[in-house]
Amino acid sequence: MKQFNDNIKDNPKVAMIHLSRDREEDAAESWAAEAKFPWLTILPDDIKKTDLLQYRTGNGVPHYVLVTSDGKPAARGSGAVFAKLKELNQ
Repeated sequence: MKQFNDNIKDNPKVAMIHLSRDREEDAAESWAAEAKFPWLTILPDDIKKTDLLQYRTGNGVPHYVLVTSDGKPAARGSGAVFAKLKELNQ
């Protein structure tokens, strides 16, 4: 949450979304609420209706991908993503 607050929360250039792997909508929403995620949670059935699965590279959780406005991956993995976000904030 600290990295979100430091790098994303007040940055108008980026937004964070959570792609849930829960199979049940109630479980996904409960978990996101309990974790106090301030960002959008997209449920598995809705993920299938989008192009978001193209950014998945494995089964690791969490998995971070920073995507440009034109849909191209700019960084993968938490370290690379947050380093790129710091660069964008300068």
